[in-house]
Amino acid sequence: MTYLEALYGGQYYEIHQRGGDASKGRINGNVFLAALFVLLVIDIIIAGVALKAAFPSQLGSFAANWFNGMSGRTIGKLLAFVLMGSFYFIMMKTIGSEKNYNRLAEKFMHYPDEEKKKAKWKALIPFGILLVILIIGIFILK
Repeated sequence: MTYLEALYGGQYYEIHQRGGDASKGRINGNVFLAALFVLLVIDIIIAGVALKAAFPSQLGSFAANWFNGMSGRTIGKLLAFVLMGSFYFIMMKTIGSEKNYNRLAEKFMHYPDEEKKKAKWKALIPFGILLVILIIGIFILK
């Protein structure tokens, strides 16, 4: 079972079991993948800042001029909204297209029930790893 089969197929399976509209699993999967990519980008930025070689001092002055007068909280919300929206749009048009979602869900439904029950954890492990890296990176920067 591939990661995408576990993610999209698992969403399909859970919603289908509850008697809901299984096509909503596509939205859930796309949002999850978008969040995963946002975490990946933030982890890369934190790693670059921690190494300091990847970010010259001009970047700091550029960022200060660009976000002049905004609080860190506002900047974070703005960047998260833009990144999340961008990644969601990309997922919706590529990996998480309706055709691809249906194909992945169909493949997933042919796996034994034991495999289907493990799919949720298979989809969550990369997210958990990126979240742990983010938390460690934040503590390193303090």
